[in-house]
Amino acid sequence: MPLPGIGNGRPVDRGGRPGKRGEPGARRGDPGARRVMAHRRAPGVFLCASLLLAACTSNPVATEPPATPTPALTVDPTPSVSEAPFERAAWPAGGSACDTEGYTGRIGRIAAVDARTVRFTLCAPDGAFLARIADPALGILDAATIERLAEDPASARSLAGTGPYRIDRWTSGEDAILVAAGDPGTASEAPTLVLRWAADPTQRTFELQSATVDGIDAPGALDIERIATQPELAVVPRAALATVFLAFGNEEAFAGVRVRRAIAASLDRAALAAAAFPAGSAAATHLVPCVVPGGCAGEAWYTFNAPAAAAELAAARFDLDGSYTIHVPNRPLAGLANPAAVAEAVAVQLRDNLGLEIAIDVMTARNFDAEVAAGTLEGLYLSSTSSSVADPVAYLDPLFRAGLKATTATRGKEVRAALAEAAATADAEAREAALGRANDAIRSVVPLIPLVNPGSVVAFRADVDGVATSPLGTDPLGAFTPGDRSQLVFMGIGEPTGAYCGDQRSADALRVCALVTEPLYAFAADALRPEPRLAERCTPDADAVVWTCTLREGVVFHDGSRLDAGDVLATYVAQWDASAPLRAARPEATFAAWAALFGGTLGNAPD
Repeated sequence: MPLPGIGNGRPVDRGGRPGKRGEPGARRGDPGARRVMAHRRAPGVFLCASLLLAACTSNPVATEPPATPTPALTVDPTPSVSEAPFERAAWPAGGSACDTEGYTGRIGRIAAVDARTVRFTLCAPDGAFLARIADPALGILDAATIERLAEDPASARSLAGTGPYRIDRWTSGEDAILVAAGDPGTASEAPTLVLRWAADPTQRTFELQSATVDGIDAPGALDIERIATQPELAVVPRAALATVFLAFGNEEAFAGVRVRRAIAASLDRAALAAAAFPAGSAAATHLVPCVVPGGCAGEAWYTFNAPAAAAELAAARFDLDGSYTIHVPNRPLAGLANPAAVAEAVAVQLRDNLGLEIAIDVMTARNFDAEVAAGTLEGLYLSSTSSSVADPVAYLDPLFRAGLKATTATRGKEVRAALAEAAATADAEAREAALGRANDAIRSVVPLIPLVNPGSVVAFRADVDGVATSPLGTDPLGAFTPGDRSQLVFMGIGEPTGAYCGDQRSADALRVCALVTEPLYAFAADALRPEPRLAERCTPDADAVVWTCTLREGVVFHDGSRLDAGDVLATYVAQWDASAPLRAARPEATFAAWAALFGGTLGNAPD
């Protein structure tokens, strides 16, 4: 019988649904796991989960965490076989969404072509597609798991992924215990991970000093100083994903490029990072953090040289006796908790190095944003750039996009042209060259001055080997060797709702999601460089509009069910379609990751 569709009511393509076969030797559970039968799926039963049919929605249940530990799904050494054959499917069923009135998304259609092939058809060329699909929010789940999440949000604490660890127990308010999912002899350095949380940085530091945990995230500023003096502990920096910059408004005094270059060379960015920013911060060499591939293509920023800067400013006939202002908003910026304090530090340098007297104007956030957008601010202003997408274009385009009246855009014609080239190609060398031209144009015209990449730190017991940090917080904890101990205990800041990150974005959430689930691509441990994970490869057509992903063969989830293209389709549609059961069950959730990565959704968000 025909099955109803979702969103606009169009019927679903039912060319087939992938079957799953658990295979001995391919499973990821440990040999001591209790015997639990892997689920069986009859044709049509879980098709509604795969394609997220509105007819299969159920009333949302309470999202309060369970008071007792939630046991993990475990795997039978010889999982039972699903009887459903593979069925081809696509969404939207009626064709591409790109021409739909009011649709603002990047993806036009996703098709499960065969059991191991997924085809993404985009609405425009996208050279950053691999960086988008590498986000931890897009960890692939079994279609039946997605259906369970819609019915019971608490099942996020026991879901089965394909990642290096599976959830063994999750005790709300206490801890989550993860065990290595690989076969004996191939397990991670730490067979067991214990994740704990404490909002108070002093408590986290106390736990580390007491050796009740092996590592902590984000110790407080004073705690960092104490930790650094203790030989049994170590502080490790975490790379930044934001850049704080000083921009020039429309004041006539700053209209000349020689003036802007002189001011750029007068600022000691390293001293600013040390004096006014958290530990782990560093002077910016480009507007995009270097941890983002292509972000630091092109020539580095001007070297600090106060005498030369003062001479250049005098040669440009700049009025040293004038009154000038740095404008800041009365709210935090990305990577910048106290803009006014940083503005004061910048003003001190401009006074000491150039003899300028600078006032600080703290504006309401509404007025600040409006005047920046309109290009009406005079003097200087402090702001920052960041992005949820590890793509330099995503960092730069909001500042230089055509049609913007902001002074960064009106002075950025050459930057725009280079960014357009970078966005439209998937060729790595061509992208790098175009991004280099964009950065060089910013350096030449100086519409703004990159100042600091605000960072943070983690701290570990000194006997923990192999520590590496991720800018996203998805530190590869399983690769760390916790001394002579068989488990590694890490304390974060806030307990996530589970191992599903489509509707949560904290570093603590991304950390557990990256351990339990895997996207098609994932970022390298120490950089935002996308690498194949569940996909063997994803290749674009000549225009970078159609991307075809081939899945790895023989991948199984922690519960024994086998990965196929239908699971990829189900995972994406669950976030993409506003009428999907998973979204409907979470009316309070924003699914912000999808909006940041791919723009608009299909249909209207649920009321």
